[in-house]
Amino acid sequence: MKFIRRYIAAVLGMLISASALFWLTQQFDIAELVNALSKVDLSMLAPVPALIFMSFAMRAQRWRLLVDHKPQVRFWPSFSALMIGYLLNNILPARAGDVARALELGRSEKMSRTKVFATLVTERTVDLVTTLTLLAAVLLSYPALPEWIKKAGILIALLSIAAMSLLVLAHTTGRRWIPQLVAMFAQWLPESVRTKLDQMVMSALEGIAGMFRPSHAIGFLLLTGFIWTIEVVMVYIVANSVGLTLALGNALLVLLVLAMGSMVPSSPGQVGTYEFVGLAALALVALQGPLALAFIVLLHLLTLVGSTMIGVMCMLMRKRSPLPLKDIP
Repeated sequence: MKFIRRYIAAVLGMLISASALFWLTQQFDIAELVNALSKVDLSMLAPVPALIFMSFAMRAQRWRLLVDHKPQVRFWPSFSALMIGYLLNNILPARAGDVARALELGRSEKMSRTKVFATLVTERTVDLVTTLTLLAAVLLSYPALPEWIKKAGILIALLSIAAMSLLVLAHTTGRRWIPQLVAMFAQWLPESVRTKLDQMVMSALEGIAGMFRPSHAIGFLLLTGFIWTIEVVMVYIVANSVGLTLALGNALLVLLVLAMGSMVPSSPGQVGTYEFVGLAALALVALQGPLALAFIVLLHLLTLVGSTMIGVMCMLMRKRSPLPLKDIP
């Protein structure tokens, strides 16, 4: 069943990306895009590789704060697992890199894979809440935004509030009722399977716990703020390198809309959907035409190339673990 869901998600993502690419070819002249890209001021892009690396490094450090493990998870394994995950997301469908990311950290740090998966769920949920907080501020600054943006924001807000509520509930009372719930549904299973399920449930609850330690939560939120700042600056630099005047506030709006668009199923690397959503974001601030497309394509290309190159290097430097993966619950 899980394989079927992933297959459906992969096919749906391919169809959406293909539709977005077809729309782009109908709306824009490829020659104009190439001409706009040929005039990019490369000297302005000099800081971008450093900004990309800093953003990923902070994401790895932020993830470490969620992984409440003794001994503390080391920086390099978390950074390597993160970048290998991004690499595989760029080349494989259905966000397979997210699965690989958790498996890789569990392998390298000899941790429960279920616990690591739980940290990913927590990370995504808190990211959503942060995005919505920023979006709320943007909505106050841009009262004339289209109705679909506001409705999408409300829908995502409801989903994120529900997810955050479940995380809080699981953390505060889960050790009492979740094992009982699992036991009720697993009573007909063999003893060995029930024991394994109990271990997985406890590991998942341990994975959630990291975010509820005050020092970890404060560090996570501070790093999230730094990441957003770095990425807004990067968007600003890339826009100006193609000759597109984009204020910092508008750069934040573009990032927020792109973050919302990343939830839409797409092909590996979000090819097509990223450009479609990015152009929709720029249209909100009256920026359209070949320069707008050139900016979004260049921003997407820099991000993809940066994450892929770092991911390949991490994959090549990856060390094998003597502990078989099946021995890590």
